[in-house]
Amino acid sequence: MQIDGDTIKLRDDSEVTVMMAKTLTLDCPLGEHGRDALTTEGPTKLPEAFRAIQAGKLPRKAGLILVRDGLQYELTLQAETLAVSGANLPKPEGISREDAKPARIEGLRHLVETLDLLYDAYGRCRTGPEWSGEIGRIRLWLNAA
Repeated sequence: MQIDGDTIKLRDDSEVTVMMAKTLTLDCPLGEHGRDALTTEGPTKLPEAFRAIQAGKLPRKAGLILVRDGLQYELTLQAETLAVSGANLPKPEGISREDAKPARIEGLRHLVETLDLLYDAYGRCRTGPEWSGEIGRIRLWLNAA
């Protein structure tokens, strides 16, 4: 949640910093109130994003920046399928062209591992005993404006 900060402790004792970036698409699940596609450096900070969520629109696509173990990834996440698109991996520096391909593959593996650990953290939160308290905090956050 936005009020809790942006760093999440993962099961392997590492941490991932998650920041919303560049794109946020919100859609009315009933098809009555249209779609909001926000494109800016901090889309969640726009009043339009907050009003759309208060009106019941659901996030369908979000741009994210993930930082774990000193590596930064920028990607777009689709809400319904959890599909990743447009992922930018860290560029290997100071290595030969021959060593660049294995380094990129390792970067991709690290991104997938980071996403798996992040999904695991969400699943543990969502199915854990603290979830009802989280729902209450989300409601308070939405009613704060």
